[in-house]
Amino acid sequence: MATSAGHRLWALAHLLAVAPVILLPIGPPAAASPKTLAQSGPIAFWDCPSKTTSILVVVNTLTLHPGATLHVSFTVRNGAATSCSYTAPYASVAPSTTLTAGPCGSVTFQIDDAHHHNVWPGDEVVNCPALGFAQLAAGATVSGTGSWDQTKPNSTHRVAPGKYTLVVENKHFSFPLRVDKS
Repeated sequence: MATSAGHRLWALAHLLAVAPVILLPIGPPAAASPKTLAQSGPIAFWDCPSKTTSILVVVNTLTLHPGATLHVSFTVRNGAATSCSYTAPYASVAPSTTLTAGPCGSVTFQIDDAHHHNVWPGDEVVNCPALGFAQLAAGATVSGTGSWDQTKPNSTHRVAPGKYTLVVENKHFSFPLRVDKS
């Protein structure tokens, strides 16, 4: 049941990425229950202020079995009457419209263990691609994705089974995760 619900939310996030108008609430972040696969709320998105900017964050699962990948999808909406700037990776000579979530992404996320230690991406130095500013027009949205395959930084070794937390945008949103043995 959780898998099909996760796939439905994942599909919804991708549908929202191409929808001409998205109405995301601007107010305090939604309180998350342990089973919540989506959260939304206001966010400061680079130069876009939290007063007029909102985000929807969707994950495909909260329980990771061996070989499973956690997918994180986001859609940001500028509800202001003017455009604002955000950071995006360069593609050829202009910022790309394909955004990512992660250590070099437009939206950051990390995985913390039960002791609140960052286990991914960790304290490793990350070599990011060229980044530049792009414009988010008034009323427009941008979307992107990221993933985690349960590995430790710069390793092919899987993290130990147990409880983890997905932390999005420096603790603005968090999702409880469980990594199973089998």
